[in-house]
This record gives sequence, C-alpha cells and structure tokens, in this order.
Amino acid sequence: MKKVLILMVALIVPVIARAELSSGPERDSCFKQNEDIPAAYNCLSAKKDASNKALDALITDTVKRIKANNIGPFNGKETSKETSGEVYSRRFLDAQKTWRDYRTQLCLSVATELDEDAYDYQSYIDQCQINLNKNHSAEIAQMGLPPAN
Repeated sequence: MKKVLILMVALIVPVIARAELSSGPERDSCFKQNEDIPAAYNCLSAKKDASNKALDALITDTVKRIKANNIGPFNGKETSKETSGEVYSRRFLDAQKTWRDYRTQLCLSVATELDEDAYDYQSYIDQCQINLNKNHSAEIAQMGLPPAN
C-alpha cells in the first residue's frame, strides 16, 4: 500500500508542476462569462489587479507579523540598534522587490511565445502574474509566522 501511495504521488506531482503559467481558471472564467473579447480581456486584467492587491496586503500583514514576533535585539546583541524584526522585515521587503522583478521578467518571457502585437499577449502576462502571485502567497504562508497581537 505504501509503494502504491508513493507511486501515485510521484505521478501526480509532475502533472501539477506542468500547469502552464499562461493559463488558469481566471482566464477561463473571464472568457466563458464574456462573449465580447475586449470585455474578457478587461475581466482578466481586473483579476490580475485584484491578485496584486491581495499579494500586497499579504506582504504588509507579513511585515507586521515579522516585527511583532521578533522584538529582540538583532543577533541577540544588547548593543544592537535594530531589532531582529526590523532587519528581518527589511530583508523580506528587499526580497519582495527582487521577486516582483523576477515575476515581471518571467511573465514577459512566457508571453514571448506570442508576438507582442498578438491579442493574447497581455492576457498571457496577466494570467502568468496571477499564477505566480498564488504560488508566492503559498511560499509566504510557509514562513509559518504567528499572528501579530
């Protein structure tokens, strides 16, 4: 039974990992709900904006949680002028800036399979950003920070 379970997981994980960054349920629902193609593109763009706002809110909340849960002096040195939370949050925010640059460049490269003048070009970028935002939100959750009090 154990071998069967391991085999099933080994076969399922690559299938999940192969999901295309340029496709997803948001794009599908926008095109199903809107017969007018420009309206479908606007729908997907709005979903991308909402995804970006949700990620921004998560990052803001995470910074609060970092600072609230890391109040001691940096590196445990009483002479430190910064708390470990201040250093941690600064490094976290620097990482977010780098990650956003990565997201932008990766999504541009994914959309490059189309001509820049193609109608779907921007929708590929929008869906890619939504997908990467979801993945990144899960990564942030893996930090395992307790809530800020």
